[in-house]
Amino acid sequence: MRSFLVSVVLGLGAAGPVMPQANCLEQVKFPEVGRWAEYKAKYQNDPYTIRYSVIGSEARQGKDFRWVEMQMTGSQKDRNLVYQMLVPGSFSEMDQVQEVIFKPGDQPAMKMSGQMLSMLRGQLDKQSFLNQICTGVSLVGKESVSVPAGKFETLHFRSAEHEADSWVSPEVPFSMVKSTGKQHQIELAAHGQGAKSSITEKPQEMGGMGGRPN
Repeated sequence: MRSFLVSVVLGLGAAGPVMPQANCLEQVKFPEVGRWAEYKAKYQNDPYTIRYSVIGSEARQGKDFRWVEMQMTGSQKDRNLVYQMLVPGSFSEMDQVQEVIFKPGDQPAMKMSGQMLSMLRGQLDKQSFLNQICTGVSLVGKESVSVPAGKFETLHFRSAEHEADSWVSPEVPFSMVKSTGKQHQIELAAHGQGAKSSITEKPQEMGGMGGRPN
């Protein structure tokens, strides 16, 4: 379960584009503020709804950052999770995450800082969205794909290492239309504009490992 959560947070599963890396980058577009995409997913036959959103932006030290939210809803309340990250407006710089807020189930929202945030930066550097979506895969071809959100013209890519297939389109927020593998299936259910944060409370500072209780 933990490895699945990491893969969803970092980028919609383990497989994706492409032929030359440059072509891959052309398909993966960072959405504008307010754009969202919602997915119906299964992991080991457990159903989930996963919603990715860009909920805001900030300027820090002369550089633009965006708040990206991942909201995961399962059949059991204790598996629900909201995860927010303040990241540069480029998937290739995910290791420069500035803040992380997460809210598991009905528990209070927590802000990650100190050593824990440093550890997450290192993890994102090794397992960034582009590393997951653009490395070790091959182009199958152009395909029309029907998912709950409708019919899309996509590029189909295959990962032999992960035994997984992905269908992507730069017209869709976060690019992914569909992804299937041995243990997962993800399909775009809806997408649109007007996304806002689903966390309304003030996050508490996470204690331990460099953080301090609020």
